[in-house]
Amino acid sequence: MEVIFEPAVLISLIGGLFIAMLSKRLTRLGEYVISHFSLLPVKSRRKIHILKWRHRKSLIITARSHHKVTWAIVRCYTLLILFILVITLYLLLITVGPLQGMGKLPGSVQAFISAPIYVFEILWILQKDKAQTLIKVAERRVTKPSN
Repeated sequence: MEVIFEPAVLISLIGGLFIAMLSKRLTRLGEYVISHFSLLPVKSRRKIHILKWRHRKSLIITARSHHKVTWAIVRCYTLLILFILVITLYLLLITVGPLQGMGKLPGSVQAFISAPIYVFEILWILQKDKAQTLIKVAERRVTKPSN
């Protein structure tokens, strides 16, 4: 059980939780930095602007179908469950399985071994963001205030 308190495992767990909690704010910070401090030429910024509008249009089209919104929510929770299962499996493998000596391996090998955790976390965060955006767009489209 003391394997969980090794620095490599603790840093991985705390880093993953930190990224998951601040994912929305980190996205906004990245968009702010790109839009205000970018050294991109004007033509590239216009292309990015056009791509954002295309993305927005596809969100509106997708939000019109309640089934697609529900499917996005289901995918979000499925990826969350898979993420939790992978973390649980790795903790089990580290405490009683073949990965007991993982703390003694080089950092790059540890990162490679724990890469599936980060893959599932990133997939879950991206799907969560997409589902939240679809829900907001769908609510705006359906519940417009009437005059």
